[in-house]
Amino acid sequence: MKGRSFFLALAIGLLALPAAAQPQPPDRLQKILAAGVLRVGTAMDTPVFSMRDPATGQLQGFDIDALEALGSALGVKIEYVEMRFSSLLADLAADKFDIAMSGIGRSFERARVATFSKPYMRYGRLMMIRSADKGRFRSLADLDRPGLKIGYNKGGVNERFANTMFKRATLTGFDSNELATADLLAGNVDAQVSNSAAAIYTARHNPRLAAMSPENIFNPIYVAILLRRDDQTLLNFINIWIDQIDMDGTLGKIRTKWLGDTR
Repeated sequence: MKGRSFFLALAIGLLALPAAAQPQPPDRLQKILAAGVLRVGTAMDTPVFSMRDPATGQLQGFDIDALEALGSALGVKIEYVEMRFSSLLADLAADKFDIAMSGIGRSFERARVATFSKPYMRYGRLMMIRSADKGRFRSLADLDRPGLKIGYNKGGVNERFANTMFKRATLTGFDSNELATADLLAGNVDAQVSNSAAAIYTARHNPRLAAMSPENIFNPIYVAILLRRDDQTLLNFINIWIDQIDMDGTLGKIRTKWLGDTR
């Protein structure tokens, strides 16, 4: 009996060993460093932040320059994965990319299921219109009329803004910002909901388009990198990196390159 009691006690003791004694799988930061690759979900059609050069097709923008600096800090290559805002959270959860960076505004809805880095920028909402309509459309009230059509990119802050601000105009959702802008140029919609940085940048580079009343920015919001909630070590690294590029002037140089000497 004594022998049986001893082995029973031993078995119970082994079962009670803390989980920390067992080998732990590598976390996401370790996996990225081991693979030498950081997979980044980006929309590839968001002016200023992530877009294709019309001449070469190469990705360019504020976020692309910043991500190259992040890759150097990590000592890894950046692999860009095309994503859509309408499936952003689902694709993040499905492990299609490690992080998402595409001018992503911080929101309560996203923060409920994912997490954000420190902000690296802020913007608000502006309406993009055709330059020929600058005298016709000066306010949201001018646009919120029966018979007028408002375009927006589905699945993000722009969609929420459209549904909140427009009650009488007809709303039209698009799978990308690029498609919404194409329909605006074609005359199929009368205005497009845009983030303020993208609207100002696009208007500067396309004389057919204008940012409506750019001095009146709606719903300011911070822009940050989106991660899974359990990727804490990767989040810590990215937050340190954001502090560093802000302090050493790298972030300011990228901002000036794409947005001029403004914040």
